[in-house]
Amino acid sequence: MKKTTTYILVAALIVLQLYSLVKINSLQSMIENTNNTINSVENRLDNQINSIYQNVDQKLEAQASLIHNSTTKVGKLDIVTITIPITFTIEPKIVTETMSVALDFNGEIVRLEKSGLQYSTTKNFEISDSISPKIIMEDDGVKNIEEHMGLRVSNIREQVFPFIFARFSAQSSYGSNEYRAKGHLDIDYKPSRENNNTFIDMKYVIKVDDEIIKETPVVWGKNSESGRIFTLDIDDKYSINDGQILTSNIVAVDSFGFTHEYLVTHFVVGSNVQREPYLKQEKIIAPNGKIVYLFDENNYEKIN
Repeated sequence: MKKTTTYILVAALIVLQLYSLVKINSLQSMIENTNNTINSVENRLDNQINSIYQNVDQKLEAQASLIHNSTTKVGKLDIVTITIPITFTIEPKIVTETMSVALDFNGEIVRLEKSGLQYSTTKNFEISDSISPKIIMEDDGVKNIEEHMGLRVSNIREQVFPFIFARFSAQSSYGSNEYRAKGHLDIDYKPSRENNNTFIDMKYVIKVDDEIIKETPVVWGKNSESGRIFTLDIDDKYSINDGQILTSNIVAVDSFGFTHEYLVTHFVVGSNVQREPYLKQEKIIAPNGKIVYLFDENNYEKIN
């Protein structure tokens, strides 16, 4: 009888303990959910507050600025000089007959021509240039200098060249001097922001020590001019030896004749350290063979 009672008590204690654990876990989940809700609300409030501050700062800056409006217009790419003309237009809040307006491009002063209430000029830039000129306004011996967001062009390359992004979703392995890859490659493509520059040819290229060992055409539909995502099935085997480097690239030619090489995978045989390439690892080659853009990995690591 005592043993039976003991068993019952032990069983009851176990049930109570299990019940307590369930309750504790439930309470912990409730606390976590509450904390997540609070954090979410705090983040939304922070974002709203930051947005309010940003709007206030922009309005205060606009009120304090001497500029009513400023714009840039990217022209057509000159394939011979590999430069892009950009037109800068400034409209001051107050315009006088004696006022002169100029732009300071890192020490190079360019005067703007007046037309009505606006001042404008056109200047050629290289693809790799980042543009943020200072505005110099002078009237009756008084000079004012300020910067304006409307004149900034942070990435000329994205203005004149198509966008491409490739992601390799696959399993890869190496053994017995054979590299295997099976899965698919997603390629996201959009035409350029200006001039509607599109890709006219695209290939998936495998190289070993920079020597092409396989090329696979990438075929897209008629609606590719507006941009889309392509999927390429991958099921390959390659014979490579220690010390060799295998890379896969998307190689595409745009309507201006520039070749874009986008690195997708990078494998060093025999190395214990393997890493995926940066998502922006791209090289652009002009029709004359000149490299006009090359992703700077060292600089990217410094600023990120």
